[in-house]
Amino acid sequence: MDALIPDQVPEARFVLTYQQRNITRDISKYLLSLSYSDFLTGEADSLEIELEDAEGKWKDAWYPGHGDTLKLSIGWEGRPLRAVGSFEIDEVELNCPPSTISIRALGAGIQTALRTTEHKAYENTTLDAVAKQIATRQGLELIGRIEPIMLDRLTQQESDLAFLRNLAGEYDYAFKVTGRRMVFHAISELSKGVPVASLVLSDLGNVRLRDQITVVPKAVQVKHKDPAKKQLIAYTMVNGETVAVPSSSSKTTTSADTKKQRKRSASAEVAKARAKADLAKANRERTTGSWSSIGRPDLVSGNVVALIAAGKLGGNYLITASHHRVTRTGYTVDKEVCRIAASSINLTQASTKPDLALSTYGIKHEVVV
Repeated sequence: MDALIPDQVPEARFVLTYQQRNITRDISKYLLSLSYSDFLTGEADSLEIELEDAEGKWKDAWYPGHGDTLKLSIGWEGRPLRAVGSFEIDEVELNCPPSTISIRALGAGIQTALRTTEHKAYENTTLDAVAKQIATRQGLELIGRIEPIMLDRLTQQESDLAFLRNLAGEYDYAFKVTGRRMVFHAISELSKGVPVASLVLSDLGNVRLRDQITVVPKAVQVKHKDPAKKQLIAYTMVNGETVAVPSSSSKTTTSADTKKQRKRSASAEVAKARAKADLAKANRERTTGSWSSIGRPDLVSGNVVALIAAGKLGGNYLITASHHRVTRTGYTVDKEVCRIAASSINLTQASTKPDLALSTYGIKHEVVV
C-alpha cells in the first residue's frame, strides 16, 4: 500500500449493485454492516448485508428476490475499487426487536445445478479433462492450469460441487465456483506468489499463530496394483520436494512418522501425485494462524503476505480465507493463513504502510450517478 498522508484519515468506499442497478445510495442510510468472506478452497465465497428496517421497507416493498444477483466492489477513498465478485441471494433473515434484515448471498449461486446429485463414470481420462467436462456441463468458464494427471476410472455419485471439491483436495488444488467461473488452481503454484503486502506483527490485532511438528510426516506411503504383474506395489515419498519451515532451534522439519494412505491408486502416476499432495498439505499445516488488520481489498485467499518483526514466526504466509467487514466505523479484514516460507525480513525492509489505528478508519458510501 502506498504511503498515506498522516494528517488525512482515509475512508472506506464500496459500490453495491443489485441486478445491474447501483443501490449504494439506497442502502447507505440503513447499512449496519457488510461482510464479504473469501475462501481458498472447499467453500463458496459469501456476502452478508445487515440493514436497519425500522420503516419496514426491506421486509415488504424492498424485499430482495432469491437468486437475484449482487456485485460488490470495495476499497479506499482516492484509490481504484476492487471488484470482489458476483453473488446470488440465497437467504433473507428478519430479526426484531429492533427490526433488522440480513441478506446472505453465495458466490456459487443457486441458478446452476451444481448441487444436484449426479451418477456418472469417467474412464481413461485426465484430471484436467474431468474439470473441463463438468465446467462445460454447468455453463461455467474454467480458470486455472491443471496438470494432465491420468485417471483410470472415477465414479461420481454426488453433486458436481462436492465431487470436484473432493477431487481437487486429493491432488492439492484449490477449487471453488464464483459467479460464472470455476476456479481450479494448484496450491503449490499459488504459494510461489510474490507477497502483496508486508505486515508488521505489532500492527495486527487478534493474532493467533501455532507452530507444530507432529502434523508433518517424514514420508507418505501409497499403494497401487500393477495390472501387468498383478502385484500390489507400495511407494514411499520422503519429504524432499516440499519441505516444511525448519524449527528455529533443532532445524527439524518433520516428525519421524510415515503417513500411510489407505486408499489404493490405479497407477503409479496417481499414487505419486497423491503422495506429493499429502506432503504439501501437511507442510502447510506446520505453522498456521489468523489475525486482524486494517482492510485491504487485495488481502484475499490465494495471495501471499509477508509477516515481519515476528521473530522465528516471521515469513511468507498464504491466505486461506479472508473475512472483510465494513461498518459505519470502518473497514477491517480477518485472515486465516498458513506459512509457506521462513524469512529473514526485518522491520527496515517493510513497505510503507498506514500507521493509523483501526478505529480511525471511517467509511464513505460510494455513489455513482
